[in-house]
Amino acid sequence: MEVGSLVMTSRDIHTVPMDDSLYPNGRGTRAIAKGTVGIILERPGVARERQFLINFVGGHQWWMYHNEIEPYFGEKNV
Repeated sequence: MEVGSLVMTSRDIHTVPMDDSLYPNGRGTRAIAKGTVGIILERPGVARERQFLINFVGGHQWWMYHNEIEPYFGEKNV
């Protein structure tokens, strides 16, 4: 996966909130839902050897492990 690639979360990813405004309804469980789409901004590097920086739809950025994301190929039309 390269910078600029579209990805989506492979499952619900529980997070540590950086900003309470992301959760205006005060839900107890904070997670990025399975299938949330984003774009890779940074690949793993020295500081974060196994994580990609992803900008998800809505403008929220998170560092994600490779097993938390998968390539996004668009919606499947059945």
